[in-house]
Amino acid sequence: MLVLYIILFIASIFFYILYVGSFSFYLFAFLLVMPIILFVMLKKMSKKISVGFVNTQKTAGRSSKIPVVLRLQNRSKLPVANMIIEIEYYNTLDGDKNTMKINTPLYPDDVQYLTLHVSAKHYGTVRMNIKRCRIVDMLKLFKIRVSTDAASKLFGESTFTIVPDYIPIENNIANYAEMGLETDDYSKTSKGDDPSEIFDIHEYHDGDKINRIHWKLTAKQDKTMVKDYSLPISNSIVLMADLHLDTNTDDYMLIYDTLVEAIASISYYLIENDTPHKVVWYDKKKDLSEVVNVTDEESARLLISLLLQASVYDEPDLSMINYINEPERYKCGHLMYFSPAYNSNLSGVMNDNDLAFRYSYMLITNKKKDDVINDEFAEVVNVTAKHVAESIQEICL
Repeated sequence: MLVLYIILFIASIFFYILYVGSFSFYLFAFLLVMPIILFVMLKKMSKKISVGFVNTQKTAGRSSKIPVVLRLQNRSKLPVANMIIEIEYYNTLDGDKNTMKINTPLYPDDVQYLTLHVSAKHYGTVRMNIKRCRIVDMLKLFKIRVSTDAASKLFGESTFTIVPDYIPIENNIANYAEMGLETDDYSKTSKGDDPSEIFDIHEYHDGDKINRIHWKLTAKQDKTMVKDYSLPISNSIVLMADLHLDTNTDDYMLIYDTLVEAIASISYYLIENDTPHKVVWYDKKKDLSEVVNVTDEESARLLISLLLQASVYDEPDLSMINYINEPERYKCGHLMYFSPAYNSNLSGVMNDNDLAFRYSYMLITNKKKDDVINDEFAEVVNVTAKHVAESIQEICL
């Protein structure tokens, strides 16, 4: 359009010079003044346009399309022929920024909504922000940046988290209740033999023990009532994540995805089977071990959200080193250590500090490995990318 306007303007000059009459003058004057009028109109409209994200879905699986909604408002009485919106997006883990451009017209005195469906290759927190908005006149002579008001600043960023898809597993879960582990938690679905906590009270049936008769309640209701004792359950399993990643390698994001998938799958499976547990990792910003007690589905979802927000680091085994140095830690039944690198001395350090009765070294890899690593204190399991369930199917939790 710019080239066409220049051609028309030059032609109007020759037309004005070669032909006598008012029409040639008016045509020349119109083409001369039109860019000025368009610029002034565009400048005024740029102050009456606002763009922002509408917060919708906050979490999504990696395989799903995430709807991102843009709200465009034109408060002027004139239409905008074309608006160019540049959106910058990146995963906070690697910070690799990309930009997309959207072209759309704006109707006068109207609010429009644009829905973008985006997907992500890797887990983590994805941030999208409006980098720049420009409006273009009908002849495409000028591009003027839209003024940023308070509302645009407030809604100029959208953040959502890509969470791991659930990978079904069917592993056996060992019972660590008889190992003397302290606990204040009791099963909500199964009864046991701990008289310090009552699970349920019901009317006497054949086979119920006489010593469990609730005498006071029996006297009140004039029928024999029996107590069911509770089953104590302890956070006997600890899943520890070593968020050390070598960012100089091409597959470090795949390694990270596999580590998160493995922890999430095991954590969800334990909750499904009424097995509370702890998940531990090193928080580099706080310089301490982050410990999450996972007792139900809500805390399992919170765990994944917090884990995906944690920053990675260059030095290996910081999670274990800081956990050992924590003043408050306890001995668990089974410690599962998830790490992308194997340290032959680390399992010995775990054992020397008496962290658990049993250790599993979950080595995260991007390729299948047939070789078996023999470790004196820990069972070493190769957890392969895209084959998490297959990799851990033999291990007893």
